[in-house]
Amino acid sequence: MTFKKTLMAGAAGAALFAIAAPVATPAEAGSIKNGNATDLTVYGQVNRNMMFYNDGEESGYRHQDGDNGSTRFGLKASGKVNESVTLGAQIEMEMQSNNPNTISQSSETGGGGTFDERKALIYFSHKQFGKLVMGQESVASDGMSDGLDLSYAAGAFAGMDTSLLVAGMLFRNDTTTAGLSSTSVRTVFKSFDRGREDLIRYETPKLNGFVGEVDLYDSGEWGIGAKYDNKFGGVQVRVRAFYENLSGSGTNGDAWQIGASVKHDSGISLTGLYGKQDPDSGNDHTTYGATLGYTANMNSLGATGIGVHFEGTQDVGGDNIDGQAVGIGFNQQIKSAGANIYGNVMWWDVDVPSTSTQLDSLVTFMVGGQVKF
Repeated sequence: MTFKKTLMAGAAGAALFAIAAPVATPAEAGSIKNGNATDLTVYGQVNRNMMFYNDGEESGYRHQDGDNGSTRFGLKASGKVNESVTLGAQIEMEMQSNNPNTISQSSETGGGGTFDERKALIYFSHKQFGKLVMGQESVASDGMSDGLDLSYAAGAFAGMDTSLLVAGMLFRNDTTTAGLSSTSVRTVFKSFDRGREDLIRYETPKLNGFVGEVDLYDSGEWGIGAKYDNKFGGVQVRVRAFYENLSGSGTNGDAWQIGASVKHDSGISLTGLYGKQDPDSGNDHTTYGATLGYTANMNSLGATGIGVHFEGTQDVGGDNIDGQAVGIGFNQQIKSAGANIYGNVMWWDVDVPSTSTQLDSLVTFMVGGQVKF
């Protein structure tokens, strides 16, 4: 799909809203403008954990913010233009005093507790013709990994993107001095999910469980995404896929990823993903992973999820550098308090070329909690 076609799709979506929506009466327009008929929702969550590590030379612990749904708060406003069209807005801010990206063996604190803008957007939604979004919002790839797994155990592993939880931890050189290398967990292990940026998006209405989207970013970059959720008998199915053309940034090329999750009414689930990124130089990057999970009501608190997770990469951390990670985890819902307690143990290993300094494996263990309101 070319830039021109993407732009035309966005323009067509806007025109569709203008044509399809009946003109609001003065009373309706006044209600939305003055906020008298606008529904306002305040929401948020706090997520913290304690992480322990052993890097082959030393052991220690760190206090962290949880990146499997970071600490944040936001406002959502929506009002009806008419029976078919809704106009809304969203503002969301994030606060992390100890962002996992900045925490390592050599750094116990980081992030500074500042507020960062996550979302600032407006949208127009039509029941029949879909949704148009403008502002800072999730790109097509955002959430395609951490929002994939249907198991409640997903909360223990940040979905399928577990390295988010210990992103800044460093691998130690396998030498006599055993010094810390510059290679972090997130350098080698990551999906191709990105975050949020300024964009315009057209999103289709839901049709038999399917929703598609077309996004236009800055610098002529663009992305398309597809989401599918359905249930067949006793089996729930979820599929997520995206393609992003990021050549406008000059280094990232393009990326695609597809993932699927199935969950039986018995509580057993299986989730997997695979993705490729084509940088402007060097080898193609590959990411893949799988989780076997089980969800059940084992106590009066709420759902319990347990799982075994595996993920791997090729050339993400550099040409001929491969990573493998495996672990077990749990996630316990406390339904009455809108909270959950989670934990995992992960083993991280990196293979580098024989001509390079070899790296020791890293073991991490964490326990944390999340409260939503």
